[in-house]
Amino acid sequence: MIKKLTVTLTMTTILLLLTVSCTPPTLTPITTAEPEIPVHFTTYTSEGLFSISYPPNWVPATSIMEELFEEIKEWMESIDPEVQMEGVQFLFMGGILTEEGYYPNVGIGIGPRSVGYWTLDEIVEVESQWGREHLQKYREYSQVRTVVDGRDAIIVDCEDYDPDVGTWRYIQLYMTKDKFLWVVSCSAESDDFNDYEDTFSDIVRSIRILD
Repeated sequence: MIKKLTVTLTMTTILLLLTVSCTPPTLTPITTAEPEIPVHFTTYTSEGLFSISYPPNWVPATSIMEELFEEIKEWMESIDPEVQMEGVQFLFMGGILTEEGYYPNVGIGIGPRSVGYWTLDEIVEVESQWGREHLQKYREYSQVRTVVDGRDAIIVDCEDYDPDVGTWRYIQLYMTKDKFLWVVSCSAESDDFNDYEDTFSDIVRSIRILD
């Protein structure tokens, strides 16, 4: 059940696949200003590392993190045997706790920026190309260039399909710090996406890197 509600959320977008060539981004990002974190949000802080904020009815899912990461790695390798997982870390997962799991949800992962310290545009294009090549019915609706925590960021609105779980839609923030890429991803089934879109946008923009 963990896989059904959570494996689809973030790790498919954190991996820098060295075998994929960089090309100009498919979409031209729209630029927006850095927003404030909603005052009613609750903030989770991982001491010395990051903080993330979300509505008060969302809760952390720290008890399943290790199991979830193992399932994610198995799932990634099943769809792409050449996928590179070295250096990837899954830092956080949370959402609204339901009988079937955490839904909707948010996840945070980090990974190495790879050889050459790719630009944010190049990173996002590599991730988009991987999605087009390995995920069914992958589609991007928009890319938004913004500033989060005083750093350049790109937010991608995208969708894919899995025969076991149906069609899901994601708001994913990409941001770099030093040698690392940070990805914050919120997800829900596509039929529910409109109910959560504004909340997802506020959540991914609330990330703060503390070290």
